[in-house]
Amino acid sequence: MERLVIQRATTGDVLSYDFRGASRAAFTRELSAVGTMPLTIGAAQAKTTASDGLPMFDEWGTIVTLDDDGEIRFRGIVTDVQYAGPEWKLTLSALPTVLYGIPYDDTPYYGAEVDPASIVRKLVAHVQSYPDSDVGLTVVGSTPVRVGSFSTQRRIEAVAYYNEKVADYKAENKKLQDLRKIVAGTRKTAAAQRTSRANSSKDLTAAKKALTAAKSALTKAKSALTAAKKTKDSAKIAAAQTAVNNAQAGVTSATGVVNDRQAALNGRDSTLDTTNARIKAQQADVDAQAAIVKTMKERKDKASELKNAAQQQESDDGGAYALEPWEAQDCGRLIDDLAKDAPFDWVEEHYWASDVPQTRIRIAHPRTGRRLSGDSDPSFQQGVNITVQLQPASTGSDYANTVFGIGAGEGAGSIRRTISKRDNRIRRVATLQSKDIKSKQDMTTRLQAELIARQQNLAVDSITVANHPNSPRGSYSIGDDIYVQGDVPHYGRFGLWHRIVGITENTNGTTEVSLRLTDSFTYGAGVEA
Repeated sequence: MERLVIQRATTGDVLSYDFRGASRAAFTRELSAVGTMPLTIGAAQAKTTASDGLPMFDEWGTIVTLDDDGEIRFRGIVTDVQYAGPEWKLTLSALPTVLYGIPYDDTPYYGAEVDPASIVRKLVAHVQSYPDSDVGLTVVGSTPVRVGSFSTQRRIEAVAYYNEKVADYKAENKKLQDLRKIVAGTRKTAAAQRTSRANSSKDLTAAKKALTAAKSALTKAKSALTAAKKTKDSAKIAAAQTAVNNAQAGVTSATGVVNDRQAALNGRDSTLDTTNARIKAQQADVDAQAAIVKTMKERKDKASELKNAAQQQESDDGGAYALEPWEAQDCGRLIDDLAKDAPFDWVEEHYWASDVPQTRIRIAHPRTGRRLSGDSDPSFQQGVNITVQLQPASTGSDYANTVFGIGAGEGAGSIRRTISKRDNRIRRVATLQSKDIKSKQDMTTRLQAELIARQQNLAVDSITVANHPNSPRGSYSIGDDIYVQGDVPHYGRFGLWHRIVGITENTNGTTEVSLRLTDSFTYGAGVEA
């Protein structure tokens, strides 16, 4: 017998083990997705106050478990309440719904050669790590797939090494520029000293000319004195002697000026020699530092080459699997992408532990379910256990035998690839554009799935199955491959393998089975480009 178990979502406390007064409609379980179950409850009962003093049913505050004699058939959280007169209509969303709409805002994570299942566990744990977030959801299962490469770490190391070499180059180059400024200043001083020496040299030359003139005047004065002495005229002799004395004084004075100016010139020569010696030493420092800068530049350029190569390698293989808080990545969508790219399926499993219902996510690689093709397996045939006329649909607009993809990057630098499959039909191209594709490998995986999905364009979206001996409830499950067959008006005999991606158990005993073509799933199989 069915019963409803009510729990407080934030604490897990059981509020009722057998809530009465609610009726359920058909519930849906989906493959690698969130199922739903509608509930209808009388308004008076819906407004019941629970033992913890809070409303029994509250959006995002109440977990409801559908139990049937110890078997948990559905478990979900109230995500929507419609107040429809005397009745409340509640929507229960399967427990993994809590993963969606929650951004990853923890410390940055870069995974290399990591199992996608481990990343799922990390994301599920992160979502439930905050207060009022833990609904007891766990993850089991693993895959042999490994995502992420060490190229991101190598790129980080290469960039750090490059930055270190740039800093070394800049520091040494600054020293070189400072030394060049010093020697330029000294050269400027030397130029001023040469100008001063040239002026001193001119002054010395002028002084020597004056001394020569003074000596010439003294010679003339002495000649005049000799002539005066011959006249024996005392007055003439006295005047001539005075002229000699004056000329001698002029020579003495001019000689002093020459000596002073020669000393000044010698001093300026000495100063200039000292300055030139300093220039020579400073230039040697500049030359030595220039050699160091050249070495630093060579190391910087080599580090730049290594950095560019590491960046290209990261671009080629996608680098590490990155969880970065500044990207505000939706945890649920990340899990969807991991499941699609690995690939793997995930399904919910419910069980009892210490008289409390529990839910876990089971990861199955490369898929869950099996191909129902044995003699004892259920069969699905229109007119026998398929109760509604088959309506396969086909649209040529979806067909393609070539897929062209454009991923992350801009213009000529964007990630691009084309894959094709020759099938004796005219070439038709589908274009896939997605900026979240950040590596060539990711692009290949996405294009392979897209190409396969577009090859077979005749399919049945869903069937209604009776609870028949050929297909009793429980004999087929989400993920199973079933052969759907029947006679379709104006088409003829129809038979194709489809995969069960959703099951809705109607209250009248029939089951709505949502389908996708089996061939639209790759399970990691490749398509030759």
